[in-house]
Amino acid sequence: MVTMSDVAKAAGVSRATASYALRGDPRIVPATAERVMRAARELQYTTNLSARSLRSGRSGIIGVAIFELDHPYPSEMSAAMSREAARHGLETIVQETSNSKDNEVAILQKVTSQLCDGTIFSPGNVSDDEIRALSGGKPVVLLDDISPDPVFDSVATPCEEGSAAAIRHLVDVGCRRPLVIGADYRVLAEDSGSMTVFGRRLLGCLNAFDDLGVAPAAEQFVSLPHWESSDARAAAHDLVDSGIDFDGAFCMTDTIAIGFVRGLADRGLRVPDDVAVIGFDGIRECEDYIPSLSTVATDLNDLAAKAMRLLLDRLDEDGKGTPLPARTLTADFRLIARESTRR
Repeated sequence: MVTMSDVAKAAGVSRATASYALRGDPRIVPATAERVMRAARELQYTTNLSARSLRSGRSGIIGVAIFELDHPYPSEMSAAMSREAARHGLETIVQETSNSKDNEVAILQKVTSQLCDGTIFSPGNVSDDEIRALSGGKPVVLLDDISPDPVFDSVATPCEEGSAAAIRHLVDVGCRRPLVIGADYRVLAEDSGSMTVFGRRLLGCLNAFDDLGVAPAAEQFVSLPHWESSDARAAAHDLVDSGIDFDGAFCMTDTIAIGFVRGLADRGLRVPDDVAVIGFDGIRECEDYIPSLSTVATDLNDLAAKAMRLLLDRLDEDGKGTPLPARTLTADFRLIARESTRR
C-alpha cells in the first residue's frame, strides 16, 4: 500500500507538507501543492479513511437521506447535494428513506452516527428527540421542516410563494376557473397540516386567490390518493367525464402535471388551447415534454448550497461556546413559462 511518506518522497517534500497539501491547506504554495498532487496521482495514493478519522475526528463524508430516489425531483436534489459537497472537498452517502420510520431510524443510527460528519435529512416519521438521540450528537439539517419552534437548522422549498406565483400566472394567461390538482382542504384542519409541503402549497394557492379577489369553489381543489402521475391521469379522466367547467390547472408537482396532461389528451382536450397547465419543482423532463411544461422551479443549487452552509457552520462551531439558535432558510425559485400555458 502506498503511504503518505511515499508521496512525500516522490514530491521531494516533508511528510507534513504532503499531508497539508493533500488536505488543501492554503498555507502550501500552489506549485508545491500541485507537485504533491501529481505524485499522489502517479502513485495511485488513496487516503486511509479510518486513519484520517482517528486523527481529525472527521470522515469528510456528509449523509443525505431523501424520501425517494426513483422520482425525478428528489433524485435531482440529491445530485445537487453531492455536487455542493464536492465543492467543499467532501463526499456524500445518499440513501432513500422510502417514508419508512424503520429506514429513517436505521439510517440515522447506522450511517449518520457511525460514518458521517453530519446529515442533510428529509424527515417523515421520526421526532426531533429521536433524531437527536439517533444521530449520535452529529449535526443534522432538515429539509422542509418549518416547525414553529425548530430544534434543527432547516432549508425549505418555496412552497407558499411558488404556488401563489403559479395561480397568478394561470390568471394572467386568461384562466377564469383554474383547478388545483393534488390538493385536499382537510389537511389545513390538522394541527400540523399547514407545516407540511402539501399544506404550504395549498395555503399559497388560497392566498393568491384571496389577493386576486377570487373565491374558489370547493370542487376546484382536486385531491389525489398519491402524488403520482397515474393518479393525476385518472383524475383528469374523472373531471372531464363529470363535465366540471375548468380552463386551467396548477398541479402540486411536475410529476402530477405530466400525468394530468396525458389524462386530458386521453379525453381529447388540448393543452394549452383548452386547458393551461403548470406544475411545481422544475424537473428536467418538463422542458422536453410535449407540450413543454410550465413550472415553478425550485433552485436546487441554491437549496443545496444553503443546506451545506448550515451544516458546515454547525461543524465549525462544534464545542465553541453556546450554539446558535436553529435557523430556517428558504430556497430560491423562478417561474418558467413554457408551451403548456402559452396562449
